[in-house]
Amino acid sequence: MPARPRALLVPVSARAPLIDAEMSAGEALRVILLEALAQVNANAPVAVKARDGEGLHQLRVGLRRLRTALTLTDLPGLGALDARAKAIINEIGLARDLDVFVTELFQPAVNELGSRRGFTPLAERTEQLHEHAWTTAIAAIASPEFRTFDEDVAAAARAIVWPDTASIATVAPPLLEHALRRAKKRGRRFQHLDPPARHRLRIALKKLRYTAEFFAPLYPKKTAKHWLAPLKELQDLLGHLNDVAQVCGVVERLLADNAGRAAVQADLNHAAGLLQSFHQARADALARTTHKQWKAFRETPPFWTARES
Repeated sequence: MPARPRALLVPVSARAPLIDAEMSAGEALRVILLEALAQVNANAPVAVKARDGEGLHQLRVGLRRLRTALTLTDLPGLGALDARAKAIINEIGLARDLDVFVTELFQPAVNELGSRRGFTPLAERTEQLHEHAWTTAIAAIASPEFRTFDEDVAAAARAIVWPDTASIATVAPPLLEHALRRAKKRGRRFQHLDPPARHRLRIALKKLRYTAEFFAPLYPKKTAKHWLAPLKELQDLLGHLNDVAQVCGVVERLLADNAGRAAVQADLNHAAGLLQSFHQARADALARTTHKQWKAFRETPPFWTARES
């Protein structure tokens, strides 16, 4: 009998949790937590065994969705799990950030500016840091601590008991409103926000999006999709702005090792300046586009207020 082919290791995107308005709040939260955890578990072997950048990205998305689910309520024990999820994200974060830096920030600049002085040694340092970051990420995902975290989240989900018998249809709207108010608060005076403040807005919008996606099955599909689409576009724009802002941080890491000949260090500084200038010129136009998208989104009625329409 021929051996069965090994399952393909492919990245797995988030799926909508199978909840409905008849569920209790505790039952629905259990499903939401386990669905987020399923995305984490599906992408862990893709990142470790296949060393797949998209798999690592989807793993980080799964962990962020899981963090959002863990903070929907202050039930005992969930806060500690959220802190552990954050620690894992921090361990794998640099590898994913450098994936983006290499493919979407460094290489496009080289393609347009040409082989300028300093780009070759900068690329070599990037490759070394990238390799080290991936080694760290894989070790974190393959560690016993990661497996224990997985088991603890699953156990916590099974043990969830909501303080009362409220249905998820009753609990969801105030949770959605809270996430929306937080995002709007962080987006005030958008045109004057500096990069760290824009990053905080981006985080709030991610949590809003994940919360909305968790509860979207409770509402008409078309209405929810119509509201979520511009939110995703806005999140993408802010993500591009954040990537540009991260150029400075990555370059600082690459230049931190100033050992070696002064001429090489001068070339590295020259290349770093070119790279930062290249992306800053694009960031200004991108910020204007993002501001327009933010204003349009801010005025759009959320789908949970139009359920009966």
